[in-house]
Amino acid sequence: MTLGLARAEEAASPIKVIGFYTHAGLYAEFEEPFWTREVPVLSEGRLRPGIVPLDRAGISESELLSFLRLGVVQAATVPLALAAGDDPELSIVDLPGLNPDLLALRRSLAQWRHHLAAVLEERYDIHLLGLLVPTTQVVFCREAFARLRDVAGRRVRVGSVSQGELIEALGGTALIMPLPHVAAAMRDRAIDCAVTGPMPGNRVGLAEVATHVSRLPLSWFVSAMAVNGAVWRGLPEAVRQALQAGAARLERQVIDSAEAGIEDGFACDAGLPRCAGGRRARMIVVDERWDEAERRRLLREVLLPGWVARCGADCARVWNQVAAASQGLWLEP
Repeated sequence: MTLGLARAEEAASPIKVIGFYTHAGLYAEFEEPFWTREVPVLSEGRLRPGIVPLDRAGISESELLSFLRLGVVQAATVPLALAAGDDPELSIVDLPGLNPDLLALRRSLAQWRHHLAAVLEERYDIHLLGLLVPTTQVVFCREAFARLRDVAGRRVRVGSVSQGELIEALGGTALIMPLPHVAAAMRDRAIDCAVTGPMPGNRVGLAEVATHVSRLPLSWFVSAMAVNGAVWRGLPEAVRQALQAGAARLERQVIDSAEAGIEDGFACDAGLPRCAGGRRARMIVVDERWDEAERRRLLREVLLPGWVARCGADCARVWNQVAAASQGLWLEP
């Protein structure tokens, strides 16, 4: 080892990174290689990350923002819909029904990025590196259904408050429950349906107890890849620029691969020969798309008002400034 390399290694700061869940594929395929291989190079040897997935980190989603702000964790992938328990404003980019397809989601990410970065910086002293899209969120059910409205009268596991508001508006009963417990709950008939991704659902065993899964995307589980502000400011400007550029490349890779990952999930759920990343099941894939009039009605009457009720009048003004014109939906402050 040369003297220069030895000095760089001595100067490297170890940082603790919390990645995404293992069941989505994002962690193993993208995050772990980025943090362990690319970041040491991009940071010119100043950072030596150690990363663990959220489901093995021993902390809850609700603690991530606080841990990042305090520097207990130096970097993390924060699911925005779950962080919204502390700060509802963060969930707006991924509100159910807001993004009926990947094209609409890309527009929302571009539209809300600057505002989300400002909220994280001003309220939590956290720097936003990127917005990651691991998968879509769809409905699995133990018994047959043909459309989203068929959740009426059924007990549905959801992953966030806003997903619950959608299910309740359609006549279902929403229950928030950790994903690893969902397959057993469905097997025991404690729930009838569950909202999660097509591949995550397969990997946690839902494909073995559910009979039907819908293609209709309720939301996308958008997550913020973020760094503690003090750590970020402690890096030279050239290093910050290199890390930001590397994170932008990672973000593009993740969203560009999302469609293929989603399709592989459905292929495995249906038991098709092309299934690559999961276990072949024998589910029926319900080929449903959003009814545009119904989607807009739910946003106008249920989902946006529910978000404002949790978030406050200032959030209505932010919506009107950022997205109302493009969405054709205005809110009363």
